[in-house]
Amino acid sequence: MTTATPAQPQAASSEPELTLDILLQPRPQLFVNFRGKELRKGFLSHVVKALKEVGINVFIDSLEQRGVNFERLLERIDNSKIALAIFSNKYTQSDWCLKELVRMDERMKEGRLVVIPIFYKVTTEDVKKFKGKFGKKFEDMVMRRFGTFDAPTAQSWMMAVTSIASNTGLTSEVSSIDSTLVEEIVKATSRQLGHVSSANLSIIHQAAVEFYVASFVAIFCIVFIPSVFTQVKIFSTPQWLVAHMFSFIVRKAFYWFMS
Repeated sequence: MTTATPAQPQAASSEPELTLDILLQPRPQLFVNFRGKELRKGFLSHVVKALKEVGINVFIDSLEQRGVNFERLLERIDNSKIALAIFSNKYTQSDWCLKELVRMDERMKEGRLVVIPIFYKVTTEDVKKFKGKFGKKFEDMVMRRFGTFDAPTAQSWMMAVTSIASNTGLTSEVSSIDSTLVEEIVKATSRQLGHVSSANLSIIHQAAVEFYVASFVAIFCIVFIPSVFTQVKIFSTPQWLVAHMFSFIVRKAFYWFMS
């Protein structure tokens, strides 16, 4: 396949507008860029499970609400700390994946995102040089869409693939067993994220929930109960508030210890 020299893609004209529901949702630590239902239901499902088990907040587009436009996915990329680009033989069938990859490459070059390429049952050589099934499917898609590799969008896709595929990544050529590759992905992402153990993340999250619940119950008792039961004075004392919140913490600490 003959390809033209990739042209420099134009930078995004403006930052995506932050919406209230985006602000209220947990910040995704890791965005996964991939192609194929088979990959999602097979290898990727094991990757996501393993990452979540060590406390990493993972986002894949199948978790997005149906009907939400593509700009929402770009916001997910912008709000992530790290991204996995899982290259497979079917990857270049999807212009959706390539558009995501262009945004990932832009954010990576701005120093806002770390991107780790994963070469799943495809060689690094085929991806970097658009050879084999990977290259053929890309050629078919580009010619069908644009009729030429000189189209600016096609050039930006090629540049993004070449750029990200040149990063240090992981490949099934080395880790031929899927479980081994999954373990390597978890290790690599954990190192990049300055990993906090799943136990610590769970404790921090649950402690925050306990604190808010305890505060609500305590304030409710202080304000409501004395107004109804005027003879009950204990609920209006600061000592009861402290004791009540302390009991919540002790109960939860005991649960963590026993589990």
